[in-house]
Amino acid sequence: MSNNAASIGRDRRSYLSYEPDADSQYQYLHVFRQKPHTIAEEKLMFAVLTDAIECFQRYASATDAKSRALYNDAAAWISNPDTASPFSFENICETLRLNPSYLRLGLMQWHSKRVDKKPGSKRLREPLRYQYRVRHRRVSLYERPEPN
Repeated sequence: MSNNAASIGRDRRSYLSYEPDADSQYQYLHVFRQKPHTIAEEKLMFAVLTDAIECFQRYASATDAKSRALYNDAAAWISNPDTASPFSFENICETLRLNPSYLRLGLMQWHSKRVDKKPGSKRLREPLRYQYRVRHRRVSLYERPEPN
């Protein structure tokens, strides 16, 4: 028992003589300390980017003047390569650690697939699931067979 008590005493002395490392405190604060001023700005930038993308997609095929103006503003903002304004498309994407060219390319591809189709182009046939449902009557376990 005295041997265990002596080892506990040594462990306690070594624990009490521990001095915190200044670098470890800096690393801890650097990782876990929140930066409220930059987080609020990033949230605002994310909201601006989200609103522009939603306007771009929602009003892409709009016909009325107000909706078309919203689409045109969003499309002009997205396609503008200007970096002078802090809330330009390029600067917002860089702040949010997004590749602006990649996002712009994806939006333009979306636009060409969804909106730039010919107005008269329709599906020539319905999906197979619908055809099967129309041609074949569903069978129910609770139906009685019709007498012949």
